[in-house]
Amino acid sequence: SGSSRPSLGLHCAALVRQTLTDMRGLLGFSVGGWNQSYLYDTLPDAREGVEDLEPGDLIFVSGVYFDPRRRARPHDLTHVEVFLPLAPFPRATVGSRHRHGCVQLHDDFAFESRTYHSMRFHFRSIRAWLEGECRSHCPEHRWLNG
Repeated sequence: SGSSRPSLGLHCAALVRQTLTDMRGLLGFSVGGWNQSYLYDTLPDAREGVEDLEPGDLIFVSGVYFDPRRRARPHDLTHVEVFLPLAPFPRATVGSRHRHGCVQLHDDFAFESRTYHSMRFHFRSIRAWLEGECRSHCPEHRWLNG
């Protein structure tokens, strides 16, 4: 499920990083150039479910790659999308799915991947970023500051 709206070519984590880069003057920090695992580690405020999210919060997807040659990422995170509920789609997101690298509006955050299985969704508030904080809160992974 996507839309017929024009697309922008960025992969999932690059969309979030570009948005943060464009807003660095307002937010007060520069984001590092790492993937969705890094972004996840900078957001300590987990939410129980999609009903607890605010527009702009992030939905991360963990999974196991079908291709055993693909390297697992920290927390097994494979994807991220921005929660953007729009009537009549209360579970809508914006993001870049599959391998096309095209940013699109999606009617629902839940989807079936052709690249990974055993998918789980992880919901994170962007409150820390809105308060000007972007640092890893994960003791397991060391990331350099922005």
